[in-house]
Amino acid sequence: MKIAIFTDTFLPQVNGVTNTLSRLGDYLTKKKMEYIFITPDQPMMGNDTYNMEKFFSTGFFLYPECRFTFPNIFRINEVLDDFKPDIIQLMTEFNVGLSGSFYAKKKRIPYFTNFSTNYEDFLTSYHLTMLQKPMWRYLKNFHSEALSTLIPSKETEKLIHAKGITRTALFSRGIDFERFHPNHRKTALRKSLHIDDKIVLLYVGRISSEKGLLLLRDSMHELNKKYSDQIALMVTGEGPLLSELQATMPDNVIFTGYKHGQELSEIYASSDIFAFPSSFETFGNVVLEAMASGLPVVGVSKGGVLESISHQKNGLLAIPDDVSSFSQQLEIIIQNKALRHQLGLQARCFAETKSWDHIFDGLIKHYQDALQKTIIKKPFYKVEPSLYENSLGNIN
Repeated sequence: MKIAIFTDTFLPQVNGVTNTLSRLGDYLTKKKMEYIFITPDQPMMGNDTYNMEKFFSTGFFLYPECRFTFPNIFRINEVLDDFKPDIIQLMTEFNVGLSGSFYAKKKRIPYFTNFSTNYEDFLTSYHLTMLQKPMWRYLKNFHSEALSTLIPSKETEKLIHAKGITRTALFSRGIDFERFHPNHRKTALRKSLHIDDKIVLLYVGRISSEKGLLLLRDSMHELNKKYSDQIALMVTGEGPLLSELQATMPDNVIFTGYKHGQELSEIYASSDIFAFPSSFETFGNVVLEAMASGLPVVGVSKGGVLESISHQKNGLLAIPDDVSSFSQQLEIIIQNKALRHQLGLQARCFAETKSWDHIFDGLIKHYQDALQKTIIKKPFYKVEPSLYENSLGNIN
């Protein structure tokens, strides 16, 4: 099976899609399966690990570290006519993904889409709610023509089913639970940051308003009324809200900047609690990374994080967008060392069930089943959904 994967975001960008795609590239290489990534070209890309065809791109004004790409349709036709894909996977819905759908329909190649960004919450956070209706109209048209839309969590499935995108299959996310492991805890790191005697809270991710970081800031101010000498917060990542947070966070907050590789593994494992206030997630890869590192997670009861966090079993859940509730859940786990330890152990056990190989084995089986069970008698994107219903299902 030959797979062509179209994406508007790729390394060195840091987000859930790029993390998933880099792991997928590793998996396909290991399995000796033929694939090609159609991706944006970008400064400092410098990654020829994977089979890629790159196209000119520029920074997107709302997300400068994300790319607006200008795919050359003639070159795409030439490259893919030579590659001859059996399956096309569209990981994003914009220029690159759209060009992939055009090619798939023109050549009558079965294709799948992927939904992994909650655009509704994104537009709300940037005060662009007037764009939500046209955005959903576009997304419904884009996804409804595919064999199925891959979604990372059941919460995301509920969201897009309500919007009329109903032909879906669950494509969860995995974790490298050796790279993210409690054994990476470093006393020397804690001492170097002057937090060796503190209960260390951690946030990892994009530093932007839709991630709920103003709520985390307000929660830290609230917690400091009682625990300022006992706690510290590390914020790891970069983004447009960084300057505001640096100016308004209390003194016991450390901004580490963007980290990756061994440094990131050590930051996770050297912390004590993962604080994740975002209600924006369709899955929340960083939650799984924290769990694999043995951290109990305090999150909110909305979005894809519910796929991973079980309240009072491997973490705690607060009311979304509620400073008092989030602060209270953090306080519970700050006060109770035994509970932190218990939830951290359960978090690690949960993460150990989420290997990437298992996730991708399910994805490949889904492709194979769809190819076997679908007989294309006319352009496949016009076939009634009932012809595909037997090819769909959960990818575990």
